[in-house]
Amino acid sequence: MLMPDNESGISLIELIIAIVLMSLVLLGFFSIELFSNHHVISSDRRAKVQNEISYAMEHMSKYVQMSNGNFAGNAIRFYPGPSSAGATGFRVYVDLRDSDTQTPLVLTDDGWIDYSLSSNTLTATCTANGGTCPFSSPETLGTKIISGVVADNTMPQSPGNGFYIRITDQGAAVDVGLVGRFSPAAASSPENPQISMKTRLVSPSSSAQ
Repeated sequence: MLMPDNESGISLIELIIAIVLMSLVLLGFFSIELFSNHHVISSDRRAKVQNEISYAMEHMSKYVQMSNGNFAGNAIRFYPGPSSAGATGFRVYVDLRDSDTQTPLVLTDDGWIDYSLSSNTLTATCTANGGTCPFSSPETLGTKIISGVVADNTMPQSPGNGFYIRITDQGAAVDVGLVGRFSPAAASSPENPQISMKTRLVSPSSSAQ
């Protein structure tokens, strides 16, 4: 039976064109969705590493501001010390007093705050000679710091280690650099962002000897 001239159907070519156009639309939609998810994940991981390093820097800054030197030595030293050889961090001599009055010549209310990197974990440890430690010791400050400690040197433009320490001004200041990744043992990538921060921390006891 012949089809009337006023009736028409969908040809194979039209069907193929429609399928191709629909595929392009779906591909574009899923590409945008994939890019958005990737960007959100990368930003979230970057923020987590940045927050961890910021917290560690704030912790160090707080106790360096509480530090004081005395006749026993400088306010800031390498840890375990006394030289930079084999150092895993630095230590701060703190007046663990109950009041705002510093007593640099009284050792019975003093103590050490040690900042040390082991593998990818940065910890703060308090050892009180007579005063009371202000936090539970040891305290984990971060678990996303890349391994490697460089003592007696500032953090370079392209750091390859996680913890940089340079003590200056006769032990009254320290240049600190921290480098972290979301997965610290893996190489840096868009999915594994690397964050680095550095600062100079100065003890109020600049006359420490």
